[in-house]
Amino acid sequence: MGRPVHVIVLYPNVETVKKRETMREKVGYTSFTVEDLYADFMKETPKIGFWLDTSEQSPEQSVEDILLHFGV
Repeated sequence: MGRPVHVIVLYPNVETVKKRETMREKVGYTSFTVEDLYADFMKETPKIGFWLDTSEQSPEQSVEDILLHFGV
């Protein structure tokens, strides 16, 4: 028997994405804006799985919330 598979969607808010983008060496938003991508993503993505707003979280806190949610 294999391990369970879960859908986990991390969705920080627009301002957080912009802030995090400035801290990266690569540029990911070149042909569209963060606002447009976020709006389309929130409108078009089916609301399945565990959705977690990571705007105010460190990576470690996000992992803790995910593990807590799934009882790991």
